[in-house]
Amino acid sequence: MVIDRTSPVPLYYQLKQQMLAKIESGEWKPGDSVPTEQELQQSYHLSRTTVRQALAEMVKEGRLMRQRGRGTFVAQPKFQHDPLRHRGIGHYLLEQGLTPGWKVLDERRIVASAEVCAQLRLARGARVYCLQRLRLADDEPIGYLVSYVPETLAEGIDRSALDQGGSTDYLRNLPAMHESCVERSIEAVAAGEPEAKLLRIKRGLPLLSIQRLITARDGTPIEFLRALYRGDRMKFQVTCG
Repeated sequence: MVIDRTSPVPLYYQLKQQMLAKIESGEWKPGDSVPTEQELQQSYHLSRTTVRQALAEMVKEGRLMRQRGRGTFVAQPKFQHDPLRHRGIGHYLLEQGLTPGWKVLDERRIVASAEVCAQLRLARGARVYCLQRLRLADDEPIGYLVSYVPETLAEGIDRSALDQGGSTDYLRNLPAMHESCVERSIEAVAAGEPEAKLLRIKRGLPLLSIQRLITARDGTPIEFLRALYRGDRMKFQVTCG
């Protein structure tokens, strides 16, 4: 492949597209090292600035990753999740050849914070069941989830499902889950020190922050969840119609 210097398409973008083509064709596989800046300059007869711009965009988009002292590598592909299709993330991981799993970090009854009490419509200072887990893909942590359930519902939790199935399987025995409703909000945040350590990423890298509220048919809250997913491994895709 060559760079077309007569084209109105910027040179850095042409280089980027050619590198993307190598990834999508399988010539460059996840984990493979890519040519150095100098090698790309020599191969395509481009300036250092042009090569750096192409690489920087691909790193920002999650297609490449840099490792200090080692070089630049093809990133692992992101897995997609469409919450409107009513399928758990585990299904999408399996479809992409990854083994889903959980690691339970902690479960206990605690005094809920003011925000949790407000979400669950509880009196200030009420106690709740709190569950902390890591979502795994091939034993690699990709998400950190903290769930809160009113203490009055805690006895009905299926503890055998804490480390298997979907994120709501532990609630499956609760009668209130029949015809329940789910409300989600999603935003981008930067990883703080605690979650960066749990997810084995650098502090400040982008995360998908998801808040989920499950309510019974009559509107009574069942669970309030906060989840942080690695931005380099996950993207949400919403299909309408």
